[in-house]
Amino acid sequence: MNQARKPDGWRRNFFLGLIHGVFFNGGSAFSDVGTVLPVFLNNFTASKILIGLSSSLLGPLGGVGNALPQLITANWMENRVRKKPVLVAAITVRALCWGGLAAVTYLFALSHPVLVVLSLFFFLTLFTFMGGIASIPFYDIWGKAIPANLRGRFFGYRQLGGGVLAILAGVAVKNILGSTMIGFPENYSLLFLLSFFFISISYLALGSVREPIEETHKYRLPFRGFLGKTARIFKADHNFRKFLIVQVLVGSGGLALPFYVLHARNISPVDLGMVGIFLSAQMAGSLLSNIFWGHLSDYRGNKIIIVSSALIGFLVPLLAIAIPAGRPGFFTLLFLGIGFFITGRTIGSTNFLLDIAPPKERPTYISLKGTLALPIVIFPFIGGIIGQYFSYPVLFAVTGLLAGTGFVLSFTLTEPRRA
Repeated sequence: MNQARKPDGWRRNFFLGLIHGVFFNGGSAFSDVGTVLPVFLNNFTASKILIGLSSSLLGPLGGVGNALPQLITANWMENRVRKKPVLVAAITVRALCWGGLAAVTYLFALSHPVLVVLSLFFFLTLFTFMGGIASIPFYDIWGKAIPANLRGRFFGYRQLGGGVLAILAGVAVKNILGSTMIGFPENYSLLFLLSFFFISISYLALGSVREPIEETHKYRLPFRGFLGKTARIFKADHNFRKFLIVQVLVGSGGLALPFYVLHARNISPVDLGMVGIFLSAQMAGSLLSNIFWGHLSDYRGNKIIIVSSALIGFLVPLLAIAIPAGRPGFFTLLFLGIGFFITGRTIGSTNFLLDIAPPKERPTYISLKGTLALPIVIFPFIGGIIGQYFSYPVLFAVTGLLAGTGFVLSFTLTEPRRA
């Protein structure tokens, strides 16, 4: 796959992509699914299953709605030269979801709490469903717009800038949730409104990207024929198949992600303000790892990132089991590791996929990865069931077992740039 020639306008697109990544990651921190949303839901219900369901709908490792439309979208778009109009329509709806949730929370959290919980799940589902539609043109455009030997730094710098903004967001979350002047539900409504504001800015930048033109399929296959093609790709491309299996096993880290903060509050004196500290620690881990992961991707390839992040994903739940009661400071270290894990997994898997996919089949490969990752996005829901009927340590042990298996299998991957 030769991408030595840089596409026209790549510098402008690189800059706009950075703006998008910075403001999206920063804006998402105000409503973080691993810290803010579990505590928000805990105001209405103690059900670990519902809290796990919220993370399955909007998780840092993906969402149920995200996986559902990808094959249909890829089939519909495989012969379209320009894919950006679909992207713009989908991200507009995604931004409006946070504005809607902010309004419903402010108006009805006290008088109609059931309505707020139902609205939360509705908006999270719609947000991720539109994300599934947007992900096909999103990654296809970046596969065309950014040269392969710059993608690691591109996605790394996006996460880096977003990490800086997210750390500041964590401080804001601490001050807002810990404030005696901003009570419930105004505090959470304000956080959702800040997500809406920053994510809207990010989408304005993304909508301004110029889409390079590449050759596509001349005709669109019927959906049945398209499914046959995806089955043939999955069977014939051994490295891609192993990559998908590793992604599912390492993605089992999502089993426990929504419950670390609740476990911390169970065994240690952790107030609402401390939630913001955990969030800042997670974003600091993301920030500290970004340049390292990005440069490692561009100069050494992406297999080593997948292996390294899988190791961290294996160690995090083991650390959670080992932390003694009454020591909330150790959870700061745990959330720091989560930041390293999520960022490394994102950069490594995204760039490995773009390296391995032939240009004409890029939408198909993207949709296959998104659809076959469905087990990953339901892991938090399963984790909620385990936490509800067993215990958090049992949940963390199961997570470590699956993630450790993924770590071992990651060594069998072939680095596509060296193949």
